[in-house]
Amino acid sequence: MAYLGSTPTTSSQSLVKQDFSVSATQNYTLSQSVTSANDIALYINNVRQEPTYAYSASGTSLTLTEATAGSDDMYCVYIGRAVGTINPASGSVGMAQLSATGTKSSSTFLRGDNSFAEAGGGKILQVVNVHNNDYTTYSSTNVDNKAQVFTASITPSATTSKILITGFISVSSSYSSVKGYGVDILRGSTVIGTGDASSLSSNVGSAHSFIARGDTSSYSQPDRALPLHFLDTPNTTSATTYNFNAYAHHYGSSLSSITLVVNGGGYNYNNKETAVTTSNIILMEIGA
Repeated sequence: MAYLGSTPTTSSQSLVKQDFSVSATQNYTLSQSVTSANDIALYINNVRQEPTYAYSASGTSLTLTEATAGSDDMYCVYIGRAVGTINPASGSVGMAQLSATGTKSSSTFLRGDNSFAEAGGGKILQVVNVHNNDYTTYSSTNVDNKAQVFTASITPSATTSKILITGFISVSSSYSSVKGYGVDILRGSTVIGTGDASSLSSNVGSAHSFIARGDTSSYSQPDRALPLHFLDTPNTTSATTYNFNAYAHHYGSSLSSITLVVNGGGYNYNNKETAVTTSNIILMEIGA
């Protein structure tokens, strides 16, 4: 056995000693977890052994270079514990040993304020896509009489989630003097993301977005794409329906009933001067 000829030393700190039940073996179990052989002072027959040469230690495993005899007396003193240098062995700390608040799980992480939280705030939790390429007409529309042209539903997974509404609706008209096109977004029957008419004049209309025809030709009613972009906070985990109400608007101060065309040109000569287009709406649930 590789013995180092010295006698035990004492410390003013409270040292922890472990006596071993010795047999003819090289392998023993420590009662305290250590990081290396230097964290314990090992004595066989009151002779201190040389760390890393006469023995190795990691976690609770002690391995001797040579096996002891059944008649040997062996004990160790935990130096690392006495001077406060022991680190937990790799893999020895589990979720149960952590005192942080919050829910400990595979989907949470430990924050700097000692609390568990879901990772990646602002992540996209789900996506609903509504795509339509059907040519459809809606008669008698104006700023005060909008037609529901699309609807889309989503069920938020948390009350703190936000719903990002984005996309476009392709519109035109068969009316020769159309001025422009508008659209409203409604959560159920509640208009959201619309203009504040009272900030200008109570006599004007309002919409989420409005786009002008872009020309003054009496025969041309080209397609336009009404943009949709709004971040809503429904504050619910129930199924939520969004409705999209659009209209065509004409030149002049008085209202007229105008036919709104969705996904197609109003200039209907049945040739390639017009086209059937598409509309697309996307609802994205954004986690808090």
